[in-house]
Amino acid sequence: MKHPNREIMQKTIALAKRKKMVGSLIVKGDKILARGWTTVYEDQLPFTHGEINAIKKACKKLGSFNLSGCWLYTTYEPCPMCAAASVWARLDGIVYGASMKKRNKVYTQRIFIPCKTVLKHGTPKLKLHEGFMRKECEKLLLLK
Repeated sequence: MKHPNREIMQKTIALAKRKKMVGSLIVKGDKILARGWTTVYEDQLPFTHGEINAIKKACKKLGSFNLSGCWLYTTYEPCPMCAAASVWARLDGIVYGASMKKRNKVYTQRIFIPCKTVLKHGTPKLKLHEGFMRKECEKLLLLK
């Protein structure tokens, strides 16, 4: 499967609309391995971002922390924690829509380090597609 992929991002956006949170998918080939969305408020845990939840589910499904061959799709730019987790999980790449520059009262950003900066300092080197279907993802920031 070629990345970025419109069909996968449309599914990610649909998930975000249903959950009214950041939506994230982990895909391998043309198969969705895991879905995640932000559960910080329901879990009362600061690290349960959509990306982290999706990575955790994909690792459990594969029985490994090594997600080589997988891609993360997410509606909002991964924070430094989520970008670093993607490196630790050895994903092949990340595709995201809305930039952290579009933050608001609901979509806050506590550490202003762009995803690409974190990935630049990580090993392995993940591929990054920024702003994919950006306008559709930015509309999600108004759903609250």
